[in-house]
Amino acid sequence: MQVADHFAPSFTDSIAEARLRTPPPCFVGHSPAARRVQALIHRAVRTNLPVLLTGATGTGRETIARVLHHFGGGEASALEVVRIKGQQSRLVSLGGFTYLADLEDLPLDEQARLPTLTGLGRIVIGTQLRPESDEGRARLHPQIVRWGSGVRIDVPSLGERIEDLELLAMDIVRRTPTRRPIGGIADNALDCLRGYPWPANVDELEDVITHAVAAGSSEQIELRDLPAKLRVRDVHQARAESPERQLCLEEAEKQAIRRALNYARGNKRKAARLLHIGKTTLYRKLKQYDLE
Repeated sequence: MQVADHFAPSFTDSIAEARLRTPPPCFVGHSPAARRVQALIHRAVRTNLPVLLTGATGTGRETIARVLHHFGGGEASALEVVRIKGQQSRLVSLGGFTYLADLEDLPLDEQARLPTLTGLGRIVIGTQLRPESDEGRARLHPQIVRWGSGVRIDVPSLGERIEDLELLAMDIVRRTPTRRPIGGIADNALDCLRGYPWPANVDELEDVITHAVAAGSSEQIELRDLPAKLRVRDVHQARAESPERQLCLEEAEKQAIRRALNYARGNKRKAARLLHIGKTTLYRKLKQYDLE
C-alpha cells in the first residue's frame, strides 16, 4: 500500500489540521544559541505578526520559515517562497503565507510596498544583513525593518553553535537515502568536522555528510569518507604543530577536561557537552591521559 506524503484535506478536515498530521520541519539543536532560536520560533507561532529572520546563507532561515508555516500557517496550504532576482525586481502580490528570502536584494521603493501586498496573509522576511549595520542601514528600508520585526530572530552561524554539529550531522544522515544502516560518526571524523570553519554553514554540512554517506561502506561515517578538502586541512593543521606545541596542547587539554569534570561534578555526559566533544571522545581522552 502506498502512503501519500501529504494528507489531502477532507470535507471535515481543515487544511491546518491536515498539515499538522504530516512530519514537521524542525530547527535542530541543543546549544544555548539553538535554544534561543527555538524559544523565539515558539513565540512567533503563537502570533500573527511579521517575522524578521537575520542570518547568513545556509544557517537555516528557510527551515524556520517552514516551521512557522507548518505550525502557524492557518489555512494557507503552502509556503510561498519569494526569491528576489536582481535590483529591478517588482512584486505583484504575496500569498497567504510568504517567505521573502533576501529583503536586501529588493529595491527600497519595493520594500516600502510590502505592507500593502500582504493583505490578510502573513509574511516572514529574511535578510543576511543586521539592520543596525552600516550596510543594513543602506539596503534595508527602516520602516519595513520596524514593521517586519514583530518577532526578530537572529539565526546563528554553525560556528556559533558548533556543539550542535553531531546532532545536525546525524539528522542529515537520517534524511539521506542509503543502502546500509549508519549509527554514528567516528571520533576522528567528528573532530575533523568540528575543526572546520563552515563558511556556508549548515548547507555545507549537508553537502559534506551526503558525500560521506555515499562514499562510505561501514556502519559509521569514517574520516576517510569525508571530502578531501576537510581531510587535507586536518592533516596540515596537525603537521603545523611543533612537538613542544603539541605537548603544551596536551597539557591544556588535560586541564580543560579536569575543569569540566569538576564543574559537572563528575557527570561525564555533561562534561563532554561543556567541552563540545562527543561522549566517546571524552572517554578515549580520559583513558589516554590516565584521568579515569
